[in-house]
Amino acid sequence: MSILGLLVDQWVQQSIVEVFAVILSVCYVWLATQESVWCWPAGFLSTALFAYVYWDVTLIFQMLLNVYYMAAAMWGFMSWRKQGVNKLSISRMHLFEHLYILGIGTIGTALVYFVARQWFNYDLVLLDIGVTVFALLATYLTIVKKLENWCYWTVINATSILLLLEKELYLTILLTLIYIILAVRGLVYWYTIYKRENTYEF
Repeated sequence: MSILGLLVDQWVQQSIVEVFAVILSVCYVWLATQESVWCWPAGFLSTALFAYVYWDVTLIFQMLLNVYYMAAAMWGFMSWRKQGVNKLSISRMHLFEHLYILGIGTIGTALVYFVARQWFNYDLVLLDIGVTVFALLATYLTIVKKLENWCYWTVINATSILLLLEKELYLTILLTLIYIILAVRGLVYWYTIYKRENTYEF
């Protein structure tokens, strides 16, 4: 069967809940690239739907991850809606912050893998854990409006394609490619805003 045929076949098998979850996920990323506070309600609804989908198919850890995303969406909405002197502006990460994120991500991945390998022994389990841990950190960087969050998301999404190829989830790969394109757009747009709000250059 061709890739197009597989995509059509997977689309036909999607539940209506999952379809709306995907649509809202794309809306979330698009609105986030626009620095719109309304990305967070879209993100909350999409992750709530995904939490239900994963619970329905007994993927407990993926369900719990989406519960975290729901909490992060509420935190993000409260942070982004502040105005005046308390308004959260786009900022850059210093080298120490990158090292901190990379260090925490690497240590967190190793610790989770050390515990999880006792129960899970599937192919690419370490990569799966790493993508998940760094996605949690990238979500935090998005909430606090760090410009480089889009760089992290680009790498995370590109890496996750390896996992999706392993499971032949071609429709989700297509969605992930859309995420990558939107992440690049978000980086360019946020950089424009950052330059406008700051007199100094990179």
